[in-house]
Amino acid sequence: MPLESGLIAYAALANLALARAKHRPMSPLSLMASPAVARKLGVLLLLLSVLAAMLRFGVAQGVVGWIGQLCVAGAVLVLLMSWRSRVALMLGLPALLAAILVMLF
Repeated sequence: MPLESGLIAYAALANLALARAKHRPMSPLSLMASPAVARKLGVLLLLLSVLAAMLRFGVAQGVVGWIGQLCVAGAVLVLLMSWRSRVALMLGLPALLAAILVMLF
């Protein structure tokens, strides 16, 4: 099963976590966006991930596959946030880049 929509969903959820003051690190990460920009980017990436799943599998199966990959991405983010929150948030950008590479090949 292709993972690009799950990787994009992880990046989206990481951005949505950065938008919350509770999860925002005290010392800023490199290239950290403001909360408003992070929220908008998170929503945009969620829409992009569902679109990628629908283009890959069709509308009916794409929505089901997207929900499954969104759940896995959320679980991975939550587990990483409880262990190493800075690492979990910084992995959003590499996940997005990996999704782009997977879609190209």
